[in-house]
Amino acid sequence: MSRIGKTFTTKRLLFRTLQDEDLDHVHRQFSDPEMCRYFSEPPMDRRTAAETIKFFQHPEHDPYLRYAMIHRETGAFIGTCGYHHLDRDRRQVELGYDVWKEFWGQGYATEAIEPLLALCFEELGVEQVYVLIDRQNLGSIKTARKFGFEDSEPCRPLDDPNEVCMKLTQADRQQRLADTEFNNR
Repeated sequence: MSRIGKTFTTKRLLFRTLQDEDLDHVHRQFSDPEMCRYFSEPPMDRRTAAETIKFFQHPEHDPYLRYAMIHRETGAFIGTCGYHHLDRDRRQVELGYDVWKEFWGQGYATEAIEPLLALCFEELGVEQVYVLIDRQNLGSIKTARKFGFEDSEPCRPLDDPNEVCMKLTQADRQQRLADTEFNNR
């Protein structure tokens, strides 16, 4: 049974598909100039935020899935994360994550990435996951490197020339997990 689109938790976070009642949060997050400085898309208006939520409410739209990240204790909307541009022929998918600025530097993106990688590699059956990150977003680049992502040629046409493409293969992830398990003995 597929876990795609199903609610799941980590130590501090609950992940669920976006809902209509998330409109204020999604609009706030994607209309804030500071939050959007590293995005290739312009800030969102409320109508676009509502359309975005509607689009991602149907995880059967295979190439795209977005989760709301909710703090388990406080119920705070932390951000969103998910995957985009699933390419079954090339067996690759793009991972995306964004954390509301008041939660930056607290490890929430790091906490979200591992279960997303498991979902992508195990449920989607891809061989490669990539991220596109603005070159100036050093925090996000550092977070991706923690998981073994390495600079690569773009995996799809870039929306913004300031983006860097970083990829992680299934084999590299398995080796990293094996090394971590060995070092934790």
